[in-house]
Amino acid sequence: MDLVALAWLGRDDYDAGDWPDVREEAAQAHNGRTAAYLLGLPLLGDFLEEGLSLLGYSCEEYEIGRL
Repeated sequence: MDLVALAWLGRDDYDAGDWPDVREEAAQAHNGRTAAYLLGLPLLGDFLEEGLSLLGYSCEEYEIGRL
């Protein structure tokens, strides 16, 4: 659900201040096809990266080997 919320945030559907509402909406939309929905987003990686950035995080912080 958080990945869906991050994707929505990253594709400019919401602002960072909307995060609690976005998470709630993603939780309500959750179903057995959520993984397929995410995999069907052509720019999923970009959306997730942008969503993290809007929340003040960076993908570089979580590179493999740094964990």
